[in-house]
Amino acid sequence: MIDQLEGGGAVSSETQRSESRRVPADLDHVVQFYEDDGFLCDTVARFAGAGLAAGEGVIIIATELHRHGFRQRLAANDFDIDRAVASGRLQFVDAVDTLDRLLVGGMPDRARVDEVLGGLIRAAAAGRTHVRAYGEMVDLLWRDGKHAAALRLEEMWTELVRQHDFSLLCAYVLGNFYREAHSHDFHRVCDAHARTLPAESYSLLEHSDDQLREISFLQQRARALEAEVEQRKAAERRLASLVAVETTRGDLNDDRFRLIVESVNDYAIFMLDAGGHVSSWNAGAERIKGWRAEEIVGSHFSRFYPEEDVRAGKCEYELEVAARDGRFEDEGWRVRKDGTRFWANVIISRIVDRETGVLLGFAKVTRDLSQRRALELEKIARAAAEAELAARKQADNLRERLLGVVGHDLRAPLSAISMAANVMLKRGTLEGSDVKMAARIARNADRMAKMISQLLDFTRARMGGGIPIDPKPADLAEICSEILADSEIAHPDRKFSFARSGDTRGVWDRERLAQVLANLIGNAAKYGDPQAPIAIALDEAGEAARLRVHNSGEPIAPEVLPTIFDPFRRGDHHRERSESLGLGLYIVSEIVRAHGGTIDATSTAEEGTTFTVTLPRRPR
Repeated sequence: MIDQLEGGGAVSSETQRSESRRVPADLDHVVQFYEDDGFLCDTVARFAGAGLAAGEGVIIIATELHRHGFRQRLAANDFDIDRAVASGRLQFVDAVDTLDRLLVGGMPDRARVDEVLGGLIRAAAAGRTHVRAYGEMVDLLWRDGKHAAALRLEEMWTELVRQHDFSLLCAYVLGNFYREAHSHDFHRVCDAHARTLPAESYSLLEHSDDQLREISFLQQRARALEAEVEQRKAAERRLASLVAVETTRGDLNDDRFRLIVESVNDYAIFMLDAGGHVSSWNAGAERIKGWRAEEIVGSHFSRFYPEEDVRAGKCEYELEVAARDGRFEDEGWRVRKDGTRFWANVIISRIVDRETGVLLGFAKVTRDLSQRRALELEKIARAAAEAELAARKQADNLRERLLGVVGHDLRAPLSAISMAANVMLKRGTLEGSDVKMAARIARNADRMAKMISQLLDFTRARMGGGIPIDPKPADLAEICSEILADSEIAHPDRKFSFARSGDTRGVWDRERLAQVLANLIGNAAKYGDPQAPIAIALDEAGEAARLRVHNSGEPIAPEVLPTIFDPFRRGDHHRERSESLGLGLYIVSEIVRAHGGTIDATSTAEEGTTFTVTLPRRPR
């Protein structure tokens, strides 16, 4: 099906749903990290295009270069940009000018933020279902080194989101955090947002929010360590060229060489005599290895090696190779003064008298590569974890597809069985045990039909991004009354009570909420005390309606309660386990989540078991 957009573009409804899932619109405040401007333009265009396709207002606050890129991407997707701008559905705003209007004394001013940004949002929201906004003023502040101002502006954005109920996408260049020291700031930025999206185009359908945030942290750490390694390599190359020039002269007392060595803090640079004893010691050596010059000068350099390497004769071998070939290089474990080990790159250079050729000693340069090795091990572990995750995801997808296909294909023959059994019972032509047998067939067919419906709902929830709903104005009290009437017929031996207060109206999917209530009451009837009534209470909670279903009886085990809404979970301490797939409460929680609500369960022997559902009156 093709939907003609008011903005001028023609986009398939399936494409709209796909694009909307790739950039989340159901979260208040999202941050996207990026390294390539092309990737940023694609991401923002998807975010804005999904809003335009859904009839929402869209605000883009960006630099001139980025605005041009966004326009190109939207135009390439057949959106009539000029028409959308003229109608007020799409606003392009300059980030630099907007930022100047927000600052007072270099910090964002709350009144100005409400006037400028709040005004844009209010204008975009007029007569529309929702608003999406993209802004990069915080990134401009961060690039300018004004980190406190950037985080303050993020806080004000979040306050605006709460006041005006719109979706906000922010973006930061990952290059802002290309140092290990930036890790703390990176965490602060992520914590200021409801969701973190990595700099690479990971599929949002295959990763949870926690995984996406972890991927972002790993990206920042990897980039920082890679940049640090490159800086160290460049410094090492410059140092090596200087050392090479000086050591060929054979003059260990040269002032220039001494000043070079003593000024270096990132490398342990020291001299060994021809026998391998330390004869000089620089500040970098003290920092990396821990010994002061007076503690180590005169000692054999084997003190820096693990005991197993010393016993294997590694120290003698290294000096032998350096004396013969002029240079020895190695990577391996070395030991600090406190006994801890670190991964090091070691270069030993031969020093000879230029005139006589006599071996005077060795220059030794040691570089701590612990961070680089940790990064390499981290990459290996991440690759293994991602491979395991992909394999698990593939297995889950296969299982869920199988469940979906089986559930769909079983419906037709099962309907025929159920219909035939019910027709035979209604005709009244059966006698004796045949009547009981037909009734049993009908009951079990109904039970199987319920299981198949649960399988199909489960498959939709797991593979389609959630259970679909069709919200319309409804009164939750009316839904409760109808389901209670059905429940009294289905459970004639049980007592029910229903209490309501306050405003119980909202915009909800009537059929889905009936499914929620029927499932919770059925659960209470199955597992609760048969002699105690099942109590349903309905009231208002601010801008939401609250539903409680309570039963007395055996409580849910404490170790089971935290996972009770997981799929394929069944109360193993309850009887009649074989009659359930363990999907009922999972589907209930997914329906509630699709409405933007929450569901909780409490269960004790004294208080009984209570399921509490809170539903906002107008789901996003």
